[in-house]
Amino acid sequence: MSKNIIEYKESFLSKIINFFRNLFAKKEVKQDNIDNNITHYIVSNNFKENIEIRQDEETRKIINLQKEYKAGNIKEEDMTDVEHKKLIELYKKQNDELIEKINARKYKIRKKLDDLSSI
Repeated sequence: MSKNIIEYKESFLSKIINFFRNLFAKKEVKQDNIDNNITHYIVSNNFKENIEIRQDEETRKIINLQKEYKAGNIKEEDMTDVEHKKLIELYKKQNDELIEKINARKYKIRKKLDDLSSI
């Protein structure tokens, strides 16, 4: 006696479907594929480290000096002339970047207003 009460006969269509399932199904993971993925991951991490923008020590010192000056921990009299000049250059550079950002936003807003007015 069979375990199934109803006998199941596989149709032609189900045979084709099962054939393609078995053909394209992954049965086991290959070791080479895992090694390639690990190598790719390591290479991509190295790439990320290579393109990362790093500040040099001088710039970090000036930025830390700026933070301490803003916090009130350092006065102008406590700074050397070289530090004072570099701090002024940093402020000028930051102001120029801020002006560029403001002008870019003004341009975007002006463009949107022109598009709206033309409608």
